[in-house]
Amino acid sequence: SRGGGAGAGGAGAGGGDRGPRGNRGGGGGGDWQRGAAPPARRASTQRGGAKDNPNNDKDDSGGGQWARGVAPPPPPAPRTPNAGRGGGGRGGGGRGGRGGGPPYFDGPVAPLVKSKNGWRPRKSADEFAVAEKKVKGILNKMTKEKFDRLSAQMCEIPVTSHEILTMMISNVYDKAVDEPAFGDMYGDLCVKLSVHVQGSSFVKIIESDEEPPTEDGEPAPPTSTGESASGYTVYRWSNDVSTSDSEVVGPFATPEECTEIALSSDTQQDPVERGDMALELHKLLIKNGVFIKIMKKKKEAKNAENDDEAEEGQVEEADQYYTVFFPVQDHEDCGQQLSKIFLSERECISDANKANSFKRLLLYKCEDEFNKQDIYADWKKEKAAYEESKGSLSASEQAEKEEELEFRRIKIKKQMLGNIKFIGQLYKKNLLKEKIMRFCIGSLLKLETKDPMVKLPVYYDTGDTDMDEEDHEAICSMFTTIGKTIDRPPAAEYMKVCFDKIKRLSNDKNLPSRSRFMYKDLLELRSNSWTPRRKEEKAKTLDEIRRDVEREEQIQAQQSAQLNQGSNYRGGGGGGRGGGGGGDFRSSNRQPNYGNAGRSRQPNKPVVDDDGFTTIGSSGAKPRGGGSSLA
Repeated sequence: SRGGGAGAGGAGAGGGDRGPRGNRGGGGGGDWQRGAAPPARRASTQRGGAKDNPNNDKDDSGGGQWARGVAPPPPPAPRTPNAGRGGGGRGGGGRGGRGGGPPYFDGPVAPLVKSKNGWRPRKSADEFAVAEKKVKGILNKMTKEKFDRLSAQMCEIPVTSHEILTMMISNVYDKAVDEPAFGDMYGDLCVKLSVHVQGSSFVKIIESDEEPPTEDGEPAPPTSTGESASGYTVYRWSNDVSTSDSEVVGPFATPEECTEIALSSDTQQDPVERGDMALELHKLLIKNGVFIKIMKKKKEAKNAENDDEAEEGQVEEADQYYTVFFPVQDHEDCGQQLSKIFLSERECISDANKANSFKRLLLYKCEDEFNKQDIYADWKKEKAAYEESKGSLSASEQAEKEEELEFRRIKIKKQMLGNIKFIGQLYKKNLLKEKIMRFCIGSLLKLETKDPMVKLPVYYDTGDTDMDEEDHEAICSMFTTIGKTIDRPPAAEYMKVCFDKIKRLSNDKNLPSRSRFMYKDLLELRSNSWTPRRKEEKAKTLDEIRRDVEREEQIQAQQSAQLNQGSNYRGGGGGGRGGGGGGDFRSSNRQPNYGNAGRSRQPNKPVVDDDGFTTIGSSGAKPRGGGSSLA
């Protein structure tokens, strides 16, 4: 045998003859031949050897003997809740064993019961929420490269209410103010929206039997019976008529019944919850001083297959009408917008379309943003409060508060300058008139006018110089944006008034140096026909960026080639200290100028101007770069 008397035990000392490879197992057993059944294992023998190991509790619980081909002993008993630290064997936990938990529940489980009001995912049916989500999604993806495709998607959004149109303008405007570098692109977007988005889709014309307005424009008071004494038909318009009222009155079989219940003082019917019922507008009218809105219940759309399978002679569902009504003088309390009274329907429609157009609402937005009172008012108050309580704060708290105030100041300034630039972009796109721009410039420069109601009012300077530092920067930003467009011969007189004051402000020593030099740069820009020294950065497409990079690489290659040609001309081969071989082809017969040899160069004294700049000049020759250097 290979082992020569290998025992059945572990690594203990054993007997038997040692084979050629030695006794690898040890353990004191009898003889064993290959192919024979293994000898029986003693019950007291453990894995560690023949000797007992008092510290080893990991024995086979249950003991007994086992031989190959015989079924294995049964597994140890499962742990019980009472099995503690003292349990013997692996099943009981041994020295470190812990008591097991209760057995798993293996009985039947009752199925889940769905409640009637359980949550279910539903698509939002709110038109405003859906439109707002689309607008914000498109604006977040808007780039110069994707402008055509995304602007077309924006124009396709259905504008079914005045609220949706206002939301759309507000989001575009805020995006343009936050990203002034893309102001030109958002201006083009407003141009496309002004062409495709029309307010006539949601404006409703209302027939009324009210008395025509008096000379002061106010409606005449109704008669004691509520009926019109003159019998005229007048018109109003409204831009927020909805069919989503929470409570409605009905149902009724005909629209006439709706009118009767609205005008009746004897018969009253309690309103009902609309719930999820879909309604569509049927008619609007004002009669006997009562605003009446009649709506019809929408019928569920049927599939063509269901129509074919429907039995012949089936009665179609009858129309059901609902109404909402209130006294017309209470329309503001009821949240219903109504226009003034018009004598003709044509005049009413014209005024409605004009007041609800994209351009007019955009103008209102610009006016609101520009006419905001001092946007730094809250910041200045908080800054003053901080200065008063500064001594009671620690150094870290002071640094944190100052950082927060500076961040807010930069944010407010960015918003103000972005607003000015975008208003200028809208003027360049012909979405705002010159009269509006004159008003904005006059407000920033503190100019006055005698007749603001004329088409192009005349402004004059009153000498008021009480302007914030932000106003100086805003006026420079405004003229930088629209100067080339507004500085034309028809506006020569107005521009003279503006730039006379700007020139005076540029030399005002009471202003900060930054403001004065911004005015000087503006005067230089105008004298240069509004052509900036540096090209203004605008939004670019990827192709335009690639072309710019290629152009810069070509310029660099040409400059490198010119430098190489110059070095080949000036220097050749040769070299060494004593040098042969040419390098400099200049004449060697030049005589030194001994007349000035004894003179020492005396540099001119530095000159400090009124602005605090030091000018260092040289005696005689000018610097190589031309002009003097500023230190």
